[in-house]
Amino acid sequence: MEYAEGELMKILFLHGWHSVPGGVKPTYLMSPGHTVINPALDDDDFDFAVQTAQAEYDQHHPNVIVGSSRGGAIAMNIDSGDTPLILLCPAWKNWGTVTSTKRKTTILHSRNDDVIPFKDSEVLAENSKLREGALIEVGNDHRLADPNSLEAMLGAAIESCIPSSTDDPEEMLQQEWAGLCYTASVRWVTRPLNSDWVLVHGKVGRESVRKRVDHAWCELDDQVVDLTMSLGNRRFDREEYYRIFEPEITKIYSSEDAMWLIIKNRHDGPWDESEQLD
Repeated sequence: MEYAEGELMKILFLHGWHSVPGGVKPTYLMSPGHTVINPALDDDDFDFAVQTAQAEYDQHHPNVIVGSSRGGAIAMNIDSGDTPLILLCPAWKNWGTVTSTKRKTTILHSRNDDVIPFKDSEVLAENSKLREGALIEVGNDHRLADPNSLEAMLGAAIESCIPSSTDDPEEMLQQEWAGLCYTASVRWVTRPLNSDWVLVHGKVGRESVRKRVDHAWCELDDQVVDLTMSLGNRRFDREEYYRIFEPEITKIYSSEDAMWLIIKNRHDGPWDESEQLD
């Protein structure tokens, strides 16, 4: 039996010039339980900083890369395949040689930024032919450390990893959902063909880390679907699933209740007691 690598996202965060690991932004990304790889990047040697970031990417295979200011330029200069990029006020004109970015990129920038002009991100979006809405204006300054900017950064990271929408359950079973158990589960139960399924929140055992972690999955009678498992291994007999993962259930939601909770709280869960339906 193969286990998913992680129930939440794995994020590579590349800090800016004269910044250090463990700042406000990587700490915020880590707070919901996501794994954040936050290497120290050399301030003086850009090429060495790129090499450091590349080594971390090759070792950890993150779901998404977030680069702040000079870290955004570093993110643009590493070989990261199809991994989505979230660029925060990227200083691509100041460092590196790359002048465009991949299509799976979201840029967050403040128009009041007095360090890196907002116009630089407009040019980058145009050079890269990014989709409409890929450049998000947010924040009060270059740091993007205010609550709205932090929320937008995390939201963009999650959104960038979500597969394209489909109403076909068989297509969903073939999509990549690693690190997105809550989103994957609500998408499954709220599809028209899956309205009889229930959404389950709880804890499961993880053989790889030998501990119990928060998780979400879907059930219908004696069936279980867990989209974060490996391809071809996402449908289970309920008895088998409970034997392997020994889940502890905390909440069960109908398809309709899950939809209302998404609308009410504007996120896919988990939902604390204050967020439950009246």
